[in-house]
Amino acid sequence: MGFLGRLIIFPIVAVFAVNCHLALAEIYKCEVDGKLVMQDTPCPDGVAQSTVDVVIQNDHKKVEPFAYDESQFSDWENKLIKAGKVEVGMSVEALQQSWGRPIDINRSAYSPEQWVFRGYRYAYVRDGKVVNWQD
Repeated sequence: MGFLGRLIIFPIVAVFAVNCHLALAEIYKCEVDGKLVMQDTPCPDGVAQSTVDVVIQNDHKKVEPFAYDESQFSDWENKLIKAGKVEVGMSVEALQQSWGRPIDINRSAYSPEQWVFRGYRYAYVRDGKVVNWQD
């Protein structure tokens, strides 16, 4: 398969590989203007066409970027996370487990960072710890 064929087939294969454990894909091999074209839709009318069956197996587990692991937090933080609460002294990692990712972080020269969360909730963070919050 030439460079153009690999260039076209790679994104198609990548989509199936990311979204499925095992995927079957039918790829159409067309010759257009003397060039080999690989695509996931049938070739245009009047163009010679053949198919290539592709089997893709993906054994990798999807890992959530903020997967919750109780062993990373103290008993106190785990209790707050499970209740969806925030308290002064909580780590920013525990804060994100409890309230999710902030939609914005506001910074100024002399005050703590203001982390903005959905639902008009705010946490004020200094040195990786919550120093104040409001909801």
